[in-house]
Amino acid sequence: MQSTNLQKDKLALIEKIIHTEDQSTIDFLKSILNDESSGYELTDEQQKIVRESTENYLSGKDKGKSWDEIKSRLTSKRNE
Repeated sequence: MQSTNLQKDKLALIEKIIHTEDQSTIDFLKSILNDESSGYELTDEQQKIVRESTENYLSGKDKGKSWDEIKSRLTSKRNE
């Protein structure tokens, strides 16, 4: 049996969909609900980079970065 909140959320979404007049929104929802691929694919070069990065990480050559390092880097770029 579904929870009351889940039922309410589903009904609220159905109500919004019923009143939506924007075709792009409907198309987007259809693609999500039909689990269609986005049509985006990595190029061979991008796939190669991902494979190499994964291999380096798994082998220990690249230790990766901590969340704090990533957050600091993104914050500094945003403030530039």
